[in-house]
Amino acid sequence: MTLTHTSTGVLEFESLRDLLRGYAGSPLGMGRIQHLAPSLDRDWIEQQQQLTNEIREFRRVGGRFEFAGLLDISKLVDEACIAGAALETTQIRDLIMVVDRAAEWREIVMTPPAAMKNWSAVPNISEGIADFTAFLREFRNKIQPDGTLEDRASPELARIRREIDKQKRTIQESLRGYLRRLAEGGTLQDELVTIRGERFVIPVKVEQKRRVPGVVHGSSSSGQTVFVEPIETIEQNNDLVRLLDEEQAEVHRILLEMTRRIGENAEAIRNAADVLAELELQFAKARFAEDYSCVPVSLSPARDAASGAD
Repeated sequence: MTLTHTSTGVLEFESLRDLLRGYAGSPLGMGRIQHLAPSLDRDWIEQQQQLTNEIREFRRVGGRFEFAGLLDISKLVDEACIAGAALETTQIRDLIMVVDRAAEWREIVMTPPAAMKNWSAVPNISEGIADFTAFLREFRNKIQPDGTLEDRASPELARIRREIDKQKRTIQESLRGYLRRLAEGGTLQDELVTIRGERFVIPVKVEQKRRVPGVVHGSSSSGQTVFVEPIETIEQNNDLVRLLDEEQAEVHRILLEMTRRIGENAEAIRNAADVLAELELQFAKARFAEDYSCVPVSLSPARDAASGAD
């Protein structure tokens, strides 16, 4: 049961909620606070007070937990449940961060500080976090912080990337030799190798481009330089493009598999995210209570309306 809109306004609840939101460190927790509403449910109120008291005690004895960076992943989990869907690497990274943080909290609850051996409300809600040990092992060290897939994401990806590096070196060596020959005749604009459209090219003075047999891949903004792919490196560049296509295909395959595994664990992931959101609400309330020297309220027994019917 919730309060009426008028009662909520009298209590200035929205202002209080906005103030509390400032104590949250992640979009996940802020979202939970945003949907917070006052209630007349005595059991819920008492549970909330117990949770906040236990988190305050956890903090008092030095307990800490980091919520920063946690996003609301509900839509990502829903997308992962679609057959054939492939989440982006950054999306998987954000989702796995939530699962990993939930696993950290589960470990804290299983081995709490000595002073917290008797807490009850927090372990009760934390039961919603499953054991993600095996699941997280599948994702460990496979996505870099910037969202790039690590070479170790699969043996095939590692092999392809080694071939790509090798092919790039081969092309660069061929072009450096070509550059040395052209430099003697003053044909070059600059003695460097650059890339246009995933193909290695060399800059050539526009008036000298006929002296360099090959394919032109655009020009500089000034129009004084054209970028030429010498005919002798066309096949080498073709091989490089083929390898890059293989890399993208393998990346897509890996993302499909990762997304499928997320979909298979969708319910457990949703539950874990929900627990973290509730925990951040409690941590926010605990910090708020510390700053404003709040104390738990004592609830009076509910008045029986029938008792005053005389």
